[in-house]
Amino acid sequence: MEAGSVFLIACPGSGKTRTLTYKIAYELSRLESNKQFVVAITYTHRAADEIHERIESLGVDTSRLWIGTIHSFCLEWILKPYGVYHEALDRGFRVIDQFEREKILEALCKPYQKPKITFWDCEFYFTETDYVLSCPQTWKHDGLREILGRYFDILRESRQIDFELILFYAYQLIARHPAISTLLAQLFSFVLVDEYQDTKRIQYSIIAAILKAGQGTTKTFIVGDPNQAIYQSLGGYPIAYEDFKAMAGIDIEERELSRNYRSSERIIDYFGNFNVHATVIEAASDAKAYQSL
Repeated sequence: MEAGSVFLIACPGSGKTRTLTYKIAYELSRLESNKQFVVAITYTHRAADEIHERIESLGVDTSRLWIGTIHSFCLEWILKPYGVYHEALDRGFRVIDQFEREKILEALCKPYQKPKITFWDCEFYFTETDYVLSCPQTWKHDGLREILGRYFDILRESRQIDFELILFYAYQLIARHPAISTLLAQLFSFVLVDEYQDTKRIQYSIIAAILKAGQGTTKTFIVGDPNQAIYQSLGGYPIAYEDFKAMAGIDIEERELSRNYRSSERIIDYFGNFNVHATVIEAASDAKAYQSL
């Protein structure tokens, strides 16, 4: 393993989690200061727990590892320490859960019978400048903007934020106060990102701002598979290597894990019919000649 930054495309069954686990363990063993951290951002808490357990089973000290979701990262490293510098957070705030969010939006949707708008139409995600509606029925959009306008007013008045606002306010803080990125870059020796194909533009911007502030001293390891992107309607997309490299402003090497150790050659060949991104997948399992159905 090398100490540089890597953008890794990992095909299904290629041992991505194992690679990520060993990379984190390696970077933890290389830390030279007890004031530095290795940060690993996973898509779910379950994935974070699994990787953490694997690293501990290797006998590696995890006291300087922070691992969790992007929302937990923004909350712990940006909003809690620096929220005082944002007008929506400076008097304190509380994060609402999915149930509370649903309850508020359901009440706001009740008057909207023509057109009929329900809570399920109210999905949205933030870009760096504004929110984007996920509802494909554009004729509902005017009503949805009225509902969400009131929703944001209610949250602001009660000093509450939801998961999407965690990202939006974190980005605003970093964009308005570059010193935050500089401080975080000094703390983070390595930032690892798992499942990049389901990451949102605003999340890339937050991570890239920290890497850029580090001017190459903070390295990154970003891994995923563009062919497994399933959250486009919620803003997730597999960023191109060149685009992420330009955003981060640092040297990043592109690599691939192209050997599948899980499936037969027949299944892999069939999967090629649905390969949106032209990644190479090579059958490498002991049962690669098995005549799968």
